[in-house]
Amino acid sequence: MTKEIKEILEQAEMILVGIGSECAADAYEPAEIAEFYENLAKLVEGKPYFVVTLNTDDRIWDSPLAREQIVAPCGSERAGNVVTDEQYDESWYLPQWEAYTKWVQNTLHRKLAVLELGVGFQYPQVVRWPFEKTAYFNNKATLIRVHSKLAQVPAELTERSQTINENPVNFLKK
Repeated sequence: MTKEIKEILEQAEMILVGIGSECAADAYEPAEIAEFYENLAKLVEGKPYFVVTLNTDDRIWDSPLAREQIVAPCGSERAGNVVTDEQYDESWYLPQWEAYTKWVQNTLHRKLAVLELGVGFQYPQVVRWPFEKTAYFNNKATLIRVHSKLAQVPAELTERSQTINENPVNFLKK
């Protein structure tokens, strides 16, 4: 992690985190994913934060991150309720989604770090595009996008963003 990104995260009043498929547990050893979530928990420690994960592998629930500050709209393999299932029931995550949207509303005019880790174009309407919109409308926000292939940002955000073309699990090891 660069010194500049560390400074952005340290100076942020709040941190919004998106976790995508490049951080899915099936691509890594269990210890690597555990270390990823431990490092992420250290990064957000002491700050108001919220995490939106697209992963259904449930590893986030075993992490030191606060459960009440996580929403997993794509479901849970343990619960047998995953967005790709024909009988997917989205009602189970909606109360937490409501908590998330209220939290995001309180980020306006606050120094916000928007940290995307491995979020590509799988369900871009859940993380990628809303995170860009949040960063765009909050002039005090900085978008940090970490992805091995899709780290680009819209032209409107280039002045207030950092793009890192790297695997996010490896990025958080540094």
